Amino acid sequence: MGAAGAVGTKTVRVAINAQLVSFGDSYRNAGISRFIYTLLEGLAALDSGQEYTVFINPGETGPATASAIGRASHLHLLPVGRATSSPIGRIAWEQLDLPALVRRLNIGVLHAPANILPSRLTCPSVVTVHDLAFLRYPQFFRQGRRLYQRWFTARSVARATWVVANSESTKRDLVELMRVSEERILVIYPGIAMDFQLERNPEALASFRARRGLPERYVLYLGTLEPRKNLLALVEAYARVRAQSQAGDVPPLVLAGAKGWYYEPLFARVRALGLERSVIFPGYVERAEQPLWYAGAEVFVYPSLYEGFGIPVAEAMACGTPVITSNVSSLPEVAGDVARQIDPRNIEALAHVMQHVLADKDIRARMAEAGPEWASQFSVARMAAAYAEVYRAACL
Repeated sequence: MGAAGAVGTKTVRVAINAQLVSFGDSYRNAGISRFIYTLLEGLAALDSGQEYTVFINPGETGPATASAIGRASHLHLLPVGRATSSPIGRIAWEQLDLPALVRRLNIGVLHAPANILPSRLTCPSVVTVHDLAFLRYPQFFRQGRRLYQRWFTARSVARATWVVANSESTKRDLVELMRVSEERILVIYPGIAMDFQLERNPEALASFRARRGLPERYVLYLGTLEPRKNLLALVEAYARVRAQSQAGDVPPLVLAGAKGWYYEPLFARVRALGLERSVIFPGYVERAEQPLWYAGAEVFVYPSLYEGFGIPVAEAMACGTPVITSNVSSLPEVAGDVARQIDPRNIEALAHVMQHVLADKDIRARMAEAGPEWASQFSVARMAAAYAEVYRAACL
């Protein structure tokens, strides 16, 4: 980041391809969409002396204009002409229309916040790479998506002026798997929105649990239901905890989140283990309520096999919830010494740590106290300031 920080103070005209961002409260407002939205919020609040043109999907115009992002005088939301709600439409606009639009608007630097740059770009560029899961775990992706990501991400990182990785783990993957020079990669951690740093209010949490039909105690996973999240192992470990504990000592397991892909074996395994009454699938959780789901949980468990960053781990810690997560990819960076870490492929180890944390109030209290302070390093303001520096550096 030193090279970026050494740049002068000239005004930079930045364009951000925000086609994947959702301004509504739906299942689309997660993952990369959440990242882009949070980045725009941070830039809207930042006095960087830069002007931003933000390309958005035409269907997002209403809620985008009404948001704090839409009201920021230095952020100009520009709905694109081509219909981009479908993947084919979005890719066509990105590769065919965007380069000409950037030239016509005299843009100084284009930021592609989701791995992919247009092929015929003439201005400096910044690309954010969130992970290389399509290379590390290709079996978890449909063939079309895997090939698209592999081809376009490789071309994008080769041409970008700066490549931003969202963790040191992703940076290592870029060097190893795509042969990107370390000198061209900057690491900028995603920011965690301020509403996850909420004060724990017992009355509010009790009201929330009653409203959602949740018990006073529950173990939580929150994220997409997909193979990479390793939820089959979590269910197996949970079954072992129940088998090794006194009746009533183990709270229900809540697997919250929208269905992704290849999720059918998860539901089948819950049935096979006879856990239908103990494992709860509430479906998609609205963004505004997610801090309450985290804060209301006794323990948050996130045994993912691979993450570019692992935002749910940081969000749960910010809410003061004890966390158990994996010791692979970026997750040790996010968890630090605060969360308990396990080998995600060792079901017995996961069951042991779950049982230990659930049985020990003192351990949970220490984890809950340390979590918010640790998670505060992942601030939106810090992320936005770092990106503003990168945009300036790209124009040199």
